[in-house]
Parts: sequence; structure tokens; C-alpha cells
Amino acid sequence: MGPRDIALAAFVVSMWGLGFTVLKPTMEQFPPILIMAISFAVTALALIAFERRRPVTSHLSGALIALFAVSGQAALIFSALSGLEASTGVIIAQFQVPLSVLWAWALRTEPFAPAKLGAFVVALVGVVIIAGLPAERPAPFYVALMIVGGAVWGLGQVLIAKLGRDDGAVLLKRVALHGAAQLVVFTLIFETGQWTALTTASPAAWAGLAFIALVAFALAYVIWFDLMRRNPVSQVTPFIMLMPAVSVVASIVFLGERPGWPIFAGGALILAGLAISSGIVRIGPRNSSAV
Repeated sequence: MGPRDIALAAFVVSMWGLGFTVLKPTMEQFPPILIMAISFAVTALALIAFERRRPVTSHLSGALIALFAVSGQAALIFSALSGLEASTGVIIAQFQVPLSVLWAWALRTEPFAPAKLGAFVVALVGVVIIAGLPAERPAPFYVALMIVGGAVWGLGQVLIAKLGRDDGAVLLKRVALHGAAQLVVFTLIFETGQWTALTTASPAAWAGLAFIALVAFALAYVIWFDLMRRNPVSQVTPFIMLMPAVSVVASIVFLGERPGWPIFAGGALILAGLAISSGIVRIGPRNSSAV
């Protein structure tokens, strides 16, 4: 990845980290799947209005990408989070990164690179240090649900690279439309109280929802889809591991918290793992070309 793409990936994950922070109070008013349905509906409408290019990616491919990368993983992960401590959820969620790379290797969208597994381990140790260990042993069912959700998300990232035929904005235009429709169905099946939430929301709740929909989803996903189309999965998805570190920085800046040295040690490990997996730091012999 070049410096520009590295900066864009870090920006997207930072927006997702801030969006996750805003999501917590927003979920007190709106059901979580409804939030995602509204966010992707806003994204689809904005792209239909302002992105005039016609997608080349088929509707079937767009629906499959949406099912795995958007709606399916959302239903699984949000259900899992309902039965897990926050720290446990953060740790387990990071397994979606190596799972996505394993999918890429299994489907042969990029070559096998064992050295990158070590980079994932280094970054994951950093996540554990930052998030901390759970106070109680998590329920196996919710742990399994989170891992399955991570595997679904990982497959979705590979499908973006494998089935997508457009750049970020145009591809997202097709995927967001299918994702919004799927999420509407999921919220009607799995959630209740949607109308009451919409009619009783405060201005602060609507402001939080607007940030999530416009910034953490519409803007961030346009950039992310373009990065996934132009770079190997194993170089882009590890940036997800920055999210716990972003949450810590947000707590320092906005809440005045003063974390101890383990937080900074964990952040250093995450950055080291990302540097290796993204290609900034290379381990092992470089390939030499014959003259």
C-alpha cells in the first residue's frame, strides 16, 4: 500500500472508531439494525443522487456482497454483543481480520503469506492489552456467534475484491441499495419498537444518527470499498485493529481520561503489526530480479 492509501485506511477506521463511540448513546434510542438500515439507505440515496455513473457490477454480485459484508455480519455481530462484555467483544471482533485473509487465501484472490500471520498475532496481543481481559468467562454461544459474524464479514471483504467491477463510490451505490433492503427485512424480523424510536428521538439522538449515517457509513464506506478494490485484502483489513486504539484516543481527547502505560504498549504492538501486514516494514528476504 502506498502512503496515500495507508492514510485513507487509517482515516476510515478512525471514523468507524468515532462512529462506534457515538453509536453507544444512539443505540439507547434506536435499535442497532435499524441504525444500519437507515445509514445504508442514506448512503444509497446520496450515491443515486450524486453519482451518475452506472455500475458494471451485477445486481446478484451486489446482493451477495451486501449480504456478507453488510447485513449478515451486522445481524450476527450485534446479536453477539448483546451477550458479551465490551472488552470481550472488542477482542473477539479482531479475529475478522485474519479470517478475511484466510478467505482471500482459500479463494485464491491473493497468494499465501505465512509471515503475515505473525503480524496479526502481534497486533492482536496489542488489542488484548488495550481492551483488557473480561471480568467473567464469556458465554460460548455468544463467542461463537461473534466469530461466525467475523467470518461472514471477512468473506464479504473478499467478495468486494472478487466480484466488484467498479470503483468505491459506484460499487457502494449498488451494494448499499441491496444492503439497505436486506437490513430493513432484518430489523422487521429481529427488532421491535422502530416507529416509537423514530417518533420520540431527541435532537441529540438524530445528530448522532446523522454522524453515523453520513460520516461513519457514507463517506467511510466509499473510501473503504475503493481501497478494497485496489489493494490486497491482507494489507487493508488489518487496519480494523486500530479501532480500540482510536477509542482510547477519543476517551483522552473528549473525556479527559488518562490511560496507563499498558494502553500505550498495546497501541505500539498494534502499530507494529499493521506496519508489517501493510508492507511498511518488511520481514524476510526481499525478492530480487534477475538481470
